[in-house]
Amino acid sequence: MLVCGLTAFSQAVKDRNFIPVAINLNQVLRMTITNGGNIEFVFNTIEDYKNGISSDAVASVSANPITSNSMYKTDFSVSSSTRWALTYGTEEISFLGTDHPNAALAINNVGFKILSTGNNIFEGAALGIGITAGASLFSIPTANASKVTALQTYPVVLITDNQTINANAGDAADNLFTIDWRCGTAEGKTSITPMNQVKLIDQKPSPVADRYVVNVMFELASL
Repeated sequence: MLVCGLTAFSQAVKDRNFIPVAINLNQVLRMTITNGGNIEFVFNTIEDYKNGISSDAVASVSANPITSNSMYKTDFSVSSSTRWALTYGTEEISFLGTDHPNAALAINNVGFKILSTGNNIFEGAALGIGITAGASLFSIPTANASKVTALQTYPVVLITDNQTINANAGDAADNLFTIDWRCGTAEGKTSITPMNQVKLIDQKPSPVADRYVVNVMFELASL
């Protein structure tokens, strides 16, 4: 009877195995320019010198408004698995002449507007004063895509997130943008960084006839 009692209270045999489960989060960070990777303004007429050249229709000093021209648009997308910021700017402090290396043209003769055409949108209030439901993008230079801004030297943070729970991570459908370039239009008088307010035809000294070039760099980084 004693032996039977001890057997009745013995513990069951157990066996254990383990299956390792891992998660590899490989960071995705890519900017893709789909259109307008090379912008060149060509001034052929006095009207060009008086009014400037723009990618979208703007008011001019003459009776005829400046009409839009898709040649001066840049389309790009950002694909990122994390919050991100886009920094931009020119490599040189001015445009440099190709035939006359000593000739220079101020970079603020060129400006642009930026537009989000993807699912992520900019804060509706300039400079982030106030909150827009669902907004995830923030841009100080363009007053959240509401103003024309002059071209600046690198580095300038062009786009970042609005530091809320609405992060700007996403694919090309979420982060799709258009840059509307312009030259000599003297826009953005109330902007943080306005374009040159003197039209090319009125600048002193008059710009030397030449082809002026500068590289504009864009750098995408995770936050």
